[in-house]
Amino acid sequence: MIAVLALMPVGHTASAAEDLLQQQSILDVPGGPKQALQEAGIDLSVYYTEFYQGLVSGEGDRSWEFGGKTDVLGKFDGHELGLWKGLYVTAHAEFINGGNVLFKGDGSVLPVNTALAFPTLGGYDYDLSLIVTQVFSEKASLSVGKFNMLDAASKTPLLGGGGINTFFNTALAAPVSGVTPPYLLGGILSYQTDPVAVTLMVYDPRGAQDPEVLRHPFEDGVTTSLSLTFPVTIAGKTGFQSIRGVYSTLNGTDFRDIPDFVLPGGDTELGTVDGYWFASYSFQQYLVQDQQDPSRGWGLFGQIAVSDGNPNPFGWSGFIGLGGSSLFTSRPDDTFGVSYFYYGFSNELKDSLAQISYTLRNESGIEAFYNAAVTPWLNLSADGQIIVPADGDETAFFLGMRAQVKVF
Repeated sequence: MIAVLALMPVGHTASAAEDLLQQQSILDVPGGPKQALQEAGIDLSVYYTEFYQGLVSGEGDRSWEFGGKTDVLGKFDGHELGLWKGLYVTAHAEFINGGNVLFKGDGSVLPVNTALAFPTLGGYDYDLSLIVTQVFSEKASLSVGKFNMLDAASKTPLLGGGGINTFFNTALAAPVSGVTPPYLLGGILSYQTDPVAVTLMVYDPRGAQDPEVLRHPFEDGVTTSLSLTFPVTIAGKTGFQSIRGVYSTLNGTDFRDIPDFVLPGGDTELGTVDGYWFASYSFQQYLVQDQQDPSRGWGLFGQIAVSDGNPNPFGWSGFIGLGGSSLFTSRPDDTFGVSYFYYGFSNELKDSLAQISYTLRNESGIEAFYNAAVTPWLNLSADGQIIVPADGDETAFFLGMRAQVKVF
């Protein structure tokens, strides 16, 4: 690119450089292939995110790691492609390369880098989600397929990001419920009423990274999730409040049986508990908001959640924070966030582990990040995390940097 600009006349070089700095992606040029695909009903995006992260203090390996993630997202408009109106097919392919800090021995249980944790923790360095959506009206739609739940987490304002744009830690980037796998097979029905948005999810409780789930869906049970989201306006600033309830018929391990299973002369099999449940309340509220562009602004967000605690490993959890667009008017495209989180493991699990001389604590932490939009297609971030780990004796301190390039 630099060589091409150098060979052009000075006037053209300056113009080309200015255009490049304003493009939404490096290859998104007027009349280029991206726009041609969009006109044909295909919206294709490719971006690469590189991380450099390390443990600065605390137990474990303090070597820093480079690791990256490539995301390829495509949305196909069925009507534009000659089928029927309201039909959309969405695909998301992701590829992991390099190292990560997920296994540094610091004692943290929740992944400190969400983007590199998934699909890595499922045993793969790549994954593909595929969703078919039928939009019936402005109020109703139905989606079925294999879902990447990080995509869903990334769409909420203020908090959002899914580990790519905002917070690194999974506690915030993709809040853990213990009942929703990061990749799931099922369906989502959305219906917008006045004044509440209703979302009904029915899915296989097992993680859809396992090929057996795709071959034999719902073999071990079904999970149903219902959420109600209410728009809220305070002093002219928008926000929302949401409640969610989940129930699954999947049988889970009975934590109370762990000591008998581990200790000599005990049972040879772990017992099970029939079904589990989870409930949460969450909110996001702008405190400062651009009236010309409501997507710009910053405010408060938070969540509090409870579960059965057996077989769900989490008894309760919560977080609260502040974030959104930059506080500096000269940097309108920058974003920031700071948040405190606390995940309480179930008493049944902790008590059973204590009987075999294993101490599991609750996990808490503070994370802060700042994301600088150098250009529309280049973002640079700095991130810091202070974590009181569930499986460690010392407070862990992680620092990290992130660079994201939108290629197409």
